[in-house]
Formats: sequence, C-alpha cells, structure tokens
Amino acid sequence: MSVSGFDGLVQGLHQLDNFCIAAHENPDPDSLGSMVALYLGLISLGKKAMMVCGDPIPYDFPWAALVAVQAPTEVGPCQNVVVLDCHPNRTGTAKPLVEQAQTVFNIDHHVGNRGETTYHYIDTAEPATASMVHRVLRQLDVTITKPMADALYAGIVGDTGGFRYGNTTSSVLALGAELVALGAEPDTTSRLIFETKSWGFMSLLGRTLETMERSADGAVVWMTVDHDAFKESDVDPQEGDQFIQYSRMVSGVKVAILFRETSPGTIRLGFRSHSLDVGSLARTLGGGGHRLASGAKVEGTMDQWVPRVVAAAQALVDSEGGHGIGRNHECH
Repeated sequence: MSVSGFDGLVQGLHQLDNFCIAAHENPDPDSLGSMVALYLGLISLGKKAMMVCGDPIPYDFPWAALVAVQAPTEVGPCQNVVVLDCHPNRTGTAKPLVEQAQTVFNIDHHVGNRGETTYHYIDTAEPATASMVHRVLRQLDVTITKPMADALYAGIVGDTGGFRYGNTTSSVLALGAELVALGAEPDTTSRLIFETKSWGFMSLLGRTLETMERSADGAVVWMTVDHDAFKESDVDPQEGDQFIQYSRMVSGVKVAILFRETSPGTIRLGFRSHSLDVGSLARTLGGGGHRLASGAKVEGTMDQWVPRVVAAAQALVDSEGGHGIGRNHECH
C-alpha cells in the first residue's frame, strides 16, 4: 500500500501508534526542528514516540526534548517510522530501522523525492519541512506549545537563511510571526544557528578562506578543506558545510562550491547559487537537494574531483548564459 498526499499521511498518523521519528544524516536545523516538533506533538496526543539520529547534533539548541534523541544502535526494531526532511536513503545509520519497519511515513520538501513510502507528503514548493510539520500538527488538532514553536521556528529560519533566501514568501513570514507569538525566540534561535561558533571553527574558517579560487569569468567560486584540517582544528566535518556561504558572497558568483573531505577519501560537495539550478548539477553526481542549494558525496581525492566538478559548474553557467566579472580576468 502506498498513500500519497497530506490527508492520507495525517490519517495514518491519527490511526497508528508507536512511532520512531528519524532525522537525516548530518542533521540541520530543519531536520532537527521538524523531528522535535512532531515528537512533542504525537506525545501530546497520548501516542508513543521516540527520536533517532545517526549523527551527533551539531547545534546547542536549549530544547529539553533533545535529551530523548537516541542513536539507531540504541533502539530495537521500529513498527512505524517517520522520516523527515529527506528521502529514506539519507537517514544514515538509521536506514536499517526504516527498511525493517512495517509502515514508513515521509515528510519532505526536496526535489527528487518521488514519495516511495507507505505514506508520503512531498511538497517541493514548501520552504522547509518544518512548515509542513506545522500543517500536519494543526490538522491533528495539536496545540502548539512553546517548545514546539521553538523547534519549528528554528527549522524555518535554518532553511530560509534567516528569512533571506528566495524561498522566503509572505506565507512563511506569517508563519514565523505566528510561532513567535506562541513563544519562539528569534534572537536566541538566530544566534545559535548563525552566530555561535567555536574557536576551532573560526580558525578553520580562516584556513578555508585562504583556499578560495574562482574561474576566469568569476562565475564559479570554490573552496576546499581536507580531513587533516578538520582533525587539526578539532572541528566536526559536519560543521564545515557552513563555510560555503562565504563563497556565495563574492560579487559576480553564479555557482559557489565547497569541497569537504569528511573522512579520508570521502568528499562532500556543497553547491549554492542565487539563480542557477545547482540541484541538477548535484543529481549528475548522485546527490540532490534544492534548485539553489544542493550537495553530493563522492569517493576519491581533491585532485580528482575539483577540476571535474568546477568544469561541470562552469558548463552550467555557460549553458544558462550567466557570466560573472568578465572573461578577461584570471583565476586566483
């Protein structure tokens, strides 16, 4: 059985019990906030639920519910699994729990998710999975408490870049206002997501900025950070994905790329753009994501992948007719 759409998924959540809610690997604020809010909502309805995440939580959110998050190896088989903010294949070490579940729910807003689970609510027009979870909770007649509002607000702030990205619509601003009225704290949330970094993180950022290069026309800008640099700075490689925003700040950039060697021989690619479809670029490399923000994982060395990926990004720029500072400029 496969039930598509919002109404079917809500009905399934209403009828069933004993849920295991899974965040995606390398969890971000949207994945974490959606997981915590749905967990609290189901608990408030008298249902049994637990949360699992295969990777450490890289943010210091002051949410009491986070202490209940378990590693997949700490739980037994789950009867009903809810996968949030990703395709089930991206749940990392929680994937076996998903594969063994009797029923799988999936709530996601990423392009490329075809909705292959028992119940699936996929909407690529939504700015964040947190906004979708908010709608689900309202339909379940859940009273949104301050802890739920905090979590949902963090998810929306994370995926809209603090209400700065192109997915910031009047409706998402209205939802943000509603959550603030319910107790969410914009200053605390923004500070924790964007402005709270360790000394090691800031030191590594400086090193990474020194690797910045750009194409001859300035349309493609990239940085690299290898595994040794993460070890020497005592920074979790997951945190390094935030460096990409600095490549996107360069005037004239069309495609920003970050190469992170998260473990020896494994490179995570991050793509960002203000206007071009970098989601299609990521998909050619086995990855995915959104039109303006995407990523992929490859095996090999920087020497193998940097020229290849930069060339593909330049081809995307050229195919769209988008140029940066002018082709007479040299790479540097």
